[in-house]
Amino acid sequence: MDDNEYSDQRITLEEALSAIAELVENAKAMPLSASVLVPRDEILFLVDAALEALPIEIRNAQLVVRERHDIADKARFEADEIIAVATAKAERLVARAEIMRQATQSSNRLVQEAKEEAARLKYAALDYVDQKLAGFEIELEAIEKSVKAGRQKLIPSLNEPFDPNDPLGESREGERNPFFDQDFE
Repeated sequence: MDDNEYSDQRITLEEALSAIAELVENAKAMPLSASVLVPRDEILFLVDAALEALPIEIRNAQLVVRERHDIADKARFEADEIIAVATAKAERLVARAEIMRQATQSSNRLVQEAKEEAARLKYAALDYVDQKLAGFEIELEAIEKSVKAGRQKLIPSLNEPFDPNDPLGESREGERNPFFDQDFE
């Protein structure tokens, strides 16, 4: 490899290390040794290029790591937002479910109270009607007795001969007119 091969251009760390590895692999072995003979100028040029490329590679790696952190932070932020929205929605749904449960419970209680009130009113109305009917029955029985008594008083008058000149039977002396006996009491 000729150091002029890379002299006009900037090489990356990977390219420099690959070139160093190729130099060592292709280098002549030293007799009776595990060492190899490598051209000093060429290897130093590649090591310098690697060292020079290292800060660029590190900056690039740092940019990649920073981007990764930014992406992770953004994903974490979005996940937190999604969790917050889901939590709020779940709380609203739970609140709605609780409201519905309470409304259903209140509705059932109101229906039960209305049924009880209707039954109480029905019983009170039936009791009122029964009391009135009992009062009417007592009055009707009294009226019936009065009607029977009046009819009984009329029966003797009906058995007497009718006088067209005295239709009310007023000519009978000392007798009270049985039909109008309430006037004498």
